[in-house]
Amino acid sequence: MKTIKGILFDCDGVLLDSEAIYLNALVQYLASIGYPTAIEEVTFVLGKPMKRIVADLRTHFNIPQALSDQQLIDGQRAIFRAQFNAMQLQPMNGLVDFLNLCRQKGYRLAIVSSSDLSYIEDVVKRLKIQDYFDLLISGQMIEHGKPSPDIYLLAQQQMALPTDSLLVIEDSPAGIQAGKAAGLTTIGYKGSIIDQDTSKADYQVSDYHELIKQFDSLIKQLH
Repeated sequence: MKTIKGILFDCDGVLLDSEAIYLNALVQYLASIGYPTAIEEVTFVLGKPMKRIVADLRTHFNIPQALSDQQLIDGQRAIFRAQFNAMQLQPMNGLVDFLNLCRQKGYRLAIVSSSDLSYIEDVVKRLKIQDYFDLLISGQMIEHGKPSPDIYLLAQQQMALPTDSLLVIEDSPAGIQAGKAAGLTTIGYKGSIIDQDTSKADYQVSDYHELIKQFDSLIKQLH
């Protein structure tokens, strides 16, 4: 019997609708270095750590080694950060209501993201949700990022909770694969403007309002 005690949230595309901002910045950067493309052609990078993104972009677009990995990272980050920092960030619709529900039920909460810790900290402060989370886990803390299970195995260890007591909320195939490879029950979140394939998750929800409505029945199913 599973007794849920903790919930692990991805960051981009789960806490805020930032995936489109990043993809737009990436497309702009690729065009600037001679590789014009469309957002729909680069969604395969979502949910992955930056080193993996660079490797996949290099393979997909046949980008030569004359452009170093660090140049590729810095170039896209500069455009993204300029756009991101100028925006008034908003939490996903219904997120705060769901976080309050989790608090009422006594669940421990963590963010488990491929992004840098400084970025995660900036996001939760700007969204004013930092007090809800017990733990922040970033891609800097592990060697192998999503879709490897390492980051979720670390989260489970640091949460000090049994594997079968944790739920994962993810929006990307890479994140869902990572959660399931770690033996965790996964919820595929589809509230982002970028529609990703979440079909391999154990459950799928369109947004947090739907999750709130279905949450008690979902927990009973797990029992």
